[in-house]
Amino acid sequence: MSGFVYKWVDSSNCMYYIGSHKGCTDDGYIGSGVHFNRAYSKRPEMFSREILYTGEHYLELEEFILEELNAMNDSMSYNLKNSAVGGWEHTHTSKEVKEKRAKAISKSKKGKTYPFMFLDKSGENNPMYGKKHSLKTREKISTSRMGRVQNNVKKRVLELTSMMFFDSVEEAAKHYGVTSSTMSVLVRDEIIKRGKCKNKRFVYVSHS
Repeated sequence: MSGFVYKWVDSSNCMYYIGSHKGCTDDGYIGSGVHFNRAYSKRPEMFSREILYTGEHYLELEEFILEELNAMNDSMSYNLKNSAVGGWEHTHTSKEVKEKRAKAISKSKKGKTYPFMFLDKSGENNPMYGKKHSLKTREKISTSRMGRVQNNVKKRVLELTSMMFFDSVEEAAKHYGVTSSTMSVLVRDEIIKRGKCKNKRFVYVSHS
């Protein structure tokens, strides 16, 4: 069954909470975070929710986002763990129950691949480790790939620092006022150091 990844923002202090839920976006689910729920119960009118993703890979994307942001160590985050099952673990302390759940999750994931796995190919695991294409070469590669559909799935662009999704490279480029070829070059797993997208971080994710 599909689910969704969401982000709550507390306008009283600009803190955020990121979570996921198996179900529909309009089924009334709020969230399970301990600190988040305490704050929400005191001032629900100050919170606004944004849906970041809907689809079957909601748990994997939630965990990827939490780890990339290191949310548990972010003073502006209500998240207590960089884990998609953090809230469940805080309310279920039995070691036996936890071990049983861990085995069930491991079994359910065995043999499966997810569209976010490619994002783990960093450091020495990356075939391009220690090597760099020239800017001209990268622009040629990105231009040749522009709009290409792989396995009938067109990739979206996610800006990690603001958690904004764009349906295409072209849409992201238009939003930030750069060319599509430049945006294709900027979509990489590192912080942009200069230009119109300074301090931004872009990665590809797939449509559900």
